[in-house]
Amino acid sequence: MHEIIDFFRDYQTEFDEQNWGRFAALFHEPAMSVRADGSVMVIPSHAEGARLYAFVAATWREQGYARFEMENFDVMELGHDSRLVSFDWLMLGLDGALIRRWRQSYQLIRSTQTWRVFTSTFHAADPSSQSL
Repeated sequence: MHEIIDFFRDYQTEFDEQNWGRFAALFHEPAMSVRADGSVMVIPSHAEGARLYAFVAATWREQGYARFEMENFDVMELGHDSRLVSFDWLMLGLDGALIRRWRQSYQLIRSTQTWRVFTSTFHAADPSSQSL
């Protein structure tokens, strides 16, 4: 489990530091993202991923995003070279205030001894648990 958490610490660092080429290289080619609304986004290449995540980060920075933290990891082995990893993302502002929190799952696959994100799934919020 430590190896997987370390992978996501690197993932978080590359994103927070806007190292888009290195961040995109953490993904399989192609990769997929399942959004909270159920739509599916295919990311065909590392180059496309780098452009996508730079755009996403810029949008979040307009909302006050400065850095991320992670917590509540669950890791399930799916055979020798695959893991299903779920955890909570905490989007924080410059002052450390929580802007947004969500749960996300990732399927990692290991190829040539290196873990890569194959799929990412945003968990839809339970409408019955949201206050009006």
